[in-house]
Amino acid sequence: MSLPEDVITEILSRTPATSLLRFKCVCKSWHKIITDPTFILKHHQTITRLPESEVVMISRRSNATNRRVFSLLRSPADASDVVDLDLPTFLNDMFGHVRLVGPCNGVVCLYGYYDNIELWNPTIRCFKNIPASELPRPPHSKIRGGDLGLGFDPKTQDIKVLQILFCVLMDSQIVYQVEIYSSRMNSWKKLETYMPANIMCYNLWSMVYKNQNFCWWAQDKNNVEVILSFDMVDEVFEMTELPFDVEPLGGQHRTTRAIVPLKESLVLIVYRQRDDDKVFDMWTLNEAGGGVEAWSKLRSIGPIPGVEKVLGFWNKDEFILESGTGEMVVYNRITREMKNLGIYGKRSKLEVVVMTESLFSMD
Repeated sequence: MSLPEDVITEILSRTPATSLLRFKCVCKSWHKIITDPTFILKHHQTITRLPESEVVMISRRSNATNRRVFSLLRSPADASDVVDLDLPTFLNDMFGHVRLVGPCNGVVCLYGYYDNIELWNPTIRCFKNIPASELPRPPHSKIRGGDLGLGFDPKTQDIKVLQILFCVLMDSQIVYQVEIYSSRMNSWKKLETYMPANIMCYNLWSMVYKNQNFCWWAQDKNNVEVILSFDMVDEVFEMTELPFDVEPLGGQHRTTRAIVPLKESLVLIVYRQRDDDKVFDMWTLNEAGGGVEAWSKLRSIGPIPGVEKVLGFWNKDEFILESGTGEMVVYNRITREMKNLGIYGKRSKLEVVVMTESLFSMD
C-alpha cells in the first residue's frame, strides 16, 4: 500500500536532514520532494521546533598547529560524539583569521576580511564563494575593517549577506559603506542608508535574530549602548535600548556583555570578567526596535567557578562556556552540573554556533 504524497511529505519534514540526504536515492518521487525549495523551507521550520534538534558547530585554534579547526558536536551528554569538519585546502589558506557568522537556516558564513566571504552549509557539504563586491568605494579612502550580517528574506526566499565597511578619509574622518548581497541574484548592491550606531565588538556580540534580523552590540551617536539590528526584508537599521538596570560596562570588575541566541529569542548576558566565580545576569528581548520595556529579566545563572566567558546556549538548559584553560564546558542551569567536554583550543579563541541542520543550498 502506497501513502499519499502529502502524508509522505509530512513524514519527511520531521526527518533529520542527514537522513534525508540518503533518502533522496530511494525513488524519483522522494528525490523530487526533498529537493523542492518549498519542502526545504518547511522541513527546516518543522525540525527546528522539535526537541533536541540542535547541534553545535565549534571553531577553535589548535594549540599544536595554530590552524583553525571546525568540529560538530551533536550531544552534550556524549563528548566523544565530536566530528572534525574538513575545509577545502584553499579555504584554510584564505581564512587564516576567519570569523564564524550565523547561523541562518543551517547556513553559516566564513568571513576572513572585507570582500573575502564564503557561505557554508556543513550538513550538505556545500560551499558558495561570494564574489567580491565591485561597487565603487568612497573616493580617497582606505578600508580599515568591516563587519558582517547574515539573514533570510522569507518574501524572496533569499539568504542575504550585509557587509559594513569602515572607511577612513584623508582627513581621518570615518565613513561607513553598507552593501548587501543576494544569494538568489548572486550580486551586490549599495544601500544608501545612515548608520545610526557604531558597532562595538565581534563574535559573541553579534547574532541572527528570528532569521530575518541580524543584531550587533553597538553605541549610538551619544555613546549610549544599544542593540543595533538590520531587517533583511525591509533592509533598514533599527536600535533597541538596553535594559535600565544593566551594570555599567567596564569598571573595576571589567563588566562585559554578550548577546546570544536562545531558540528564536535574543538573550543579553552581563557578567564580571574579573570574578573567579561568575554570575551571569540575563535579559531576553521581546521585540527588536523597542525601548527598555522590550526586555524581560531572566533568572541569573551562577555563581560558576573556573570559567572565563560565555559561548552560547544549547537546547535551552545547557549553558556553553569556556574555562580558564581554554576548554569547552557545559553547565546545566537546572541541575547545576558542569560537564567538561575535553575540547580545547587556544584561550579566548573558542567560538560556537548552535544550529539546526538543513538542506539549504544557498542558490
